[in-house]
Amino acid sequence: MPTIVQTLQAEEEAWKLFRRALRKEDQEAFDALWRFARYHAAPASMASRPMPFEAALMAMMVAVERQILEMEKLEKKRRGDGGGQNGGLAL
Repeated sequence: MPTIVQTLQAEEEAWKLFRRALRKEDQEAFDALWRFARYHAAPASMASRPMPFEAALMAMMVAVERQILEMEKLEKKRRGDGGGQNGGLAL
């Protein structure tokens, strides 16, 4: 049975043609998503999903949401809002 890292590598390899068709700036974003998935490989392995790509997508989404939350914090700090957390949603 392959490890989660091996599974992620195989999945990323399967998307190479898609990546190649992207514009350069989108290729960079695509590569960043896979870095996020690799960074969260341990939690992804704990998910034990029947389709490992689901765990990779969740890892990517967690990392993207974290970036959004950090940017919101910085923007609030810049504006002097302080404000509470709203989960990345404009509520």
